[in-house]
Amino acid sequence: MDLRFNFKSVIELINAFDTEQKCIDYLEKLRWNNNVVSPYDSDSKVWKCKNNQYKCKNTGKSFNVKTATLFENSFKNGF
Repeated sequence: MDLRFNFKSVIELINAFDTEQKCIDYLEKLRWNNNVVSPYDSDSKVWKCKNNQYKCKNTGKSFNVKTATLFENSFKNGF
């Protein structure tokens, strides 16, 4: 996934991120680049769960790409 975009309009931006999953995929690539790190214990193994959730092995806490970011309390459709 190319992380560089050159949008010429808001419409192009909206079309590029027209689903919530596309936004999640982009944020995961941007934040973790295929190496998910727990926000609770950076040395912990991480398990991928369903619905874009992850679980920190050492703490047992669940998290997602928005955890510990400014997007943490934002949601759409339950995410």
